[in-house]
Amino acid sequence: MSAESERVLLGCLLRDNAQAKLIDVTTGDFSVTAYGQVFEAARRMINGGKVTDALTVAELLETETGRRDWLPLLVAMQRECLAPANAPAYAEAIRRASITRQAVAIGNSLVQGGEIDEAIKRLLALNSTQRDHTCHQLEAMQEAVDAIMNASEGQLSGVRTGMRDLDEAIGGLHDEDLIVVAARPAMGKTAFMLNLGLAADVPVGVFSGEQGRQQVGMRLLSMAGQISLHKMRTGTMNDADWPRITATMNKAKDRPVWIYDKPAPTIDDIVRQARAWKFDQNVGVIMIDYLQKLRGGNGENFRLQVGDITTQLKDLARELKVPVVLLAQVKREVESRPMGSDGLGRMPYMGDIAETGIVEQEADQVITLYRPEVYDDSPQYNGIAYVNICKNRHGPTGYKKLSWRGEYLQFGDLARTEAPYQDRWSAAS
Repeated sequence: MSAESERVLLGCLLRDNAQAKLIDVTTGDFSVTAYGQVFEAARRMINGGKVTDALTVAELLETETGRRDWLPLLVAMQRECLAPANAPAYAEAIRRASITRQAVAIGNSLVQGGEIDEAIKRLLALNSTQRDHTCHQLEAMQEAVDAIMNASEGQLSGVRTGMRDLDEAIGGLHDEDLIVVAARPAMGKTAFMLNLGLAADVPVGVFSGEQGRQQVGMRLLSMAGQISLHKMRTGTMNDADWPRITATMNKAKDRPVWIYDKPAPTIDDIVRQARAWKFDQNVGVIMIDYLQKLRGGNGENFRLQVGDITTQLKDLARELKVPVVLLAQVKREVESRPMGSDGLGRMPYMGDIAETGIVEQEADQVITLYRPEVYDDSPQYNGIAYVNICKNRHGPTGYKKLSWRGEYLQFGDLARTEAPYQDRWSAAS
C-alpha cells in the first residue's frame, strides 16, 4: 500500500505543483528508490520555479541517471492521480509507513547490541516535524503576520512564565532558546526556576543537581499551596495547612513536572535524560539547576569546560526544539559595590556571571535576579525583586520589578494600580 501511495502522490505533484508546499515528506520516506529519485527531482524543479510535469522531470532524470525509461513511468503516475488535492493525505500515509520502517530498524539495531542513547536520539528524530527550509519571502512574511495576529490576541509565542511583566518583555520561553538565569546565593534562583515550571502550560523536566527531590518537593508544595516553607521544615503547621497540602498534591497529579536529582550530574546525564523525557513525556521545557554544578565538559580548565557544557545545552535546545532554562552563579564581586540611593548598585549584569564568555555568546537570553532586601532590610525593599534582562535576541533589554513572597517562595507581578514602575527598559540594539 505504501508504494501505491507513493506513486499517486508523485502523480499529484506532477499535475499540481502547488501541492509541494502542503506535504510533509522527504526523499528518504519513499520505500521505492526510483520513486524517491522522482520526488527529489520534482521538488528541486518546483523550488526553482521551473515548469514541472512528466516530460520535464523525465528529461532531468534521464540526464542525471542515464536511464531512458523514465517518461512512461511518470506519465502513468500522472494518470493515476485523480484528485491532486488529496496529496497531503497520501503524504501522511507515506510518512507514517516510513516512521514504522525506521522504528523497526532501530529496534533491530538494539537487539543486536546497539547504543541505547543513539537509538533514543534517532527515535526522537523520527517524531520531529520535517520542513522545507527554503521559501519565498512572501511565505516568511505570512508566518510573521500570523505571529503578529496571535500576539495581538494575547497569545504568547513561547511558554508562559506566570509573570505578566516578564511575559510581555520576552514573549514567554521560546523553543530552541537557551535562557540563562543568574544570581548570587539567596536571591531565589531555584525558586524562580520552580515558579516557571509550575506556571508552564507544557510538560516540564527539572534537573536539580543541588537539592534532592524531597527539598524540591517541599518547595513546590509551598509555592503551589501557599504553605509556609518554614512551618513545613520545622513541623509547626496548623490544622488549616494540612487540607491545603492534600489539595495541592491532588492538583499535582495532573501537572506533568518531572524531576531528576542526581548530585552534580554530567552533561551526558542531562542530554540522555532530556532526550528520554522528550520521547516518553513530550516535555516542552527543560530547567537545570545549575551550570557550575554540571560536569563532563571538554577543556583544559573549568572555564573552558563550562563553556563547552553551555554549547552542548544550546545544541540540546535546538535538537529537542524546547526552551532550556539554565541557572548560573554570579561572581562575589558584585557584593562589594555600593548599593546606591535606589538600592540597585549591586544588581548583576551579564559580565558578572561566573565563567562568563561562551555563556554570553551561546545564550539567547541572559536574565539576572536581584533582591536588595538581602543586603538591606529597609522597608522600601521588602518584598521587591528585580529581573534584569541583560541579553535578549527577541526584543528589549532592561529590568522589571517583581513581587517576592518569601514565605511561599513566590515571584509574581506587582499590582498595576501602583505608582508607575521605575524600571529601565530599552530597545534591543
